[in-house]
Amino acid sequence: MPQVDDSPDALPAWLLWPVRAIAVVVVLPFRLAGAALTAAGRFLSRYLVTPLAWLCHHVIVIPAAWLWQHLVVIPATWAWHHLVVVPLAWLWRTLLLPSARLLGRVLVKVTGWMVAIPVILIGVPVMWLGEHALVPGARLFHRWILRPLGLAIAATAGFLWTRLLVPAARAITWFLRLGWEGTSWLFRQLYRYLLRPIGLAAAFVWRHTFGALLRALAHVWRTLVTPAGRWIRDEILRPAGAAVRSVLASLGLR
Repeated sequence: MPQVDDSPDALPAWLLWPVRAIAVVVVLPFRLAGAALTAAGRFLSRYLVTPLAWLCHHVIVIPAAWLWQHLVVIPATWAWHHLVVVPLAWLWRTLLLPSARLLGRVLVKVTGWMVAIPVILIGVPVMWLGEHALVPGARLFHRWILRPLGLAIAATAGFLWTRLLVPAARAITWFLRLGWEGTSWLFRQLYRYLLRPIGLAAAFVWRHTFGALLRALAHVWRTLVTPAGRWIRDEILRPAGAAVRSVLASLGLR
């Protein structure tokens, strides 16, 4: 039995049942019509559309494709190859390529003459001028100017080196060696007659005055102070420390 909603927003019972009846009368025919149309569509798709599609594919599409391939594509390909490609290739091999090669040879020869003519017109006079004017002039310039100038510079440099620089270097070396030997002799004399006697005297004084005093103090420390300190440590400090620790332990402070 259906339950009646008692909430404040629910419709009253006397109004709810007429609304349901109207919904059944209005909505139910449309739902039934929709279900009938869906079933009819499925029936037509399964038993009419699918067979017609299969029949159209095998009766129309496949024969049309075969006819297109064998009546249009293959003849058009054969015609393109034998009527267009082959004649064009023959035309290229027999006419265009030899013409292009001939034209290239002509252009190369023309360009070579265009380059050679200015070279001949300018280069030959320049070579003649260089051979008959520049080279003899360079030889004369080398013979009468560069070679004497080089010889003069070499002679001047040799004179300066042998007569000036080498003696100056020898003199500087002699003065440096003399100064080093004099300085070495002076330091040896100072060490031998001043520094060494002062060092020996200082060592003698130290050994017989301050050294003896330090040795005596060390002997006194070893013989008197050290035994006294050990006795005080062993006989007084250690027993006093032990007594203090025992007292603190008995009082609970340690």
